[in-house]
Amino acid sequence: MLKLWRLSVAIIGSVSLSLLAYWQLSANSQEHPGCFMVDKGGELIDLSLLCPSPAEPEEPTLGTGDVQVTLRWSTADDLDLAVKDPSGEIVSYQQSEIASGGELDVDSNAGCGQTTTNPVENVFWPTGGAPTGEYEVQVNLFQRCNNSSGPIEYTVTLLVKGNSETKTGTVDDNNSTVTIPLSVREATE
Repeated sequence: MLKLWRLSVAIIGSVSLSLLAYWQLSANSQEHPGCFMVDKGGELIDLSLLCPSPAEPEEPTLGTGDVQVTLRWSTADDLDLAVKDPSGEIVSYQQSEIASGGELDVDSNAGCGQTTTNPVENVFWPTGGAPTGEYEVQVNLFQRCNNSSGPIEYTVTLLVKGNSETKTGTVDDNNSTVTIPLSVREATE
């Protein structure tokens, strides 16, 4: 098995060296970003299938419990998630923990620093800790990053005592805040 592996590496290496001898690596990367080579005729050869692409970081572990509200979107902009509990206290980036047990445990693209294009924000109340009553979920376009424009599509997943519901919508410069009602009822046995 080891001999077969060494033979494969030797064959791939010699084929790669043969290709390198044929093609010139003289392209200016600022003119043509990506993974490519330039042949002797000056034509670009796309090598993106051979080059590794930088992977987006995996989604962080999200807190969960009786109530979990998760916001996802796919731009580098800074959207914010805020949840008002039945007593009127608000969990947000300004106050990440409140007396009723609500907690903001993930805040992506905050202030346009360390941005990702698969951001997530998450607010939750631990099992046995969510008060019953009416909640208010807010999605807010806090800041545009990278000179973006146009509407930003989002998805909010509401998980209440094991029951999941998904809401979708958009925010933009003219409609920067969207409010979604959420009810938490006593468990019936």
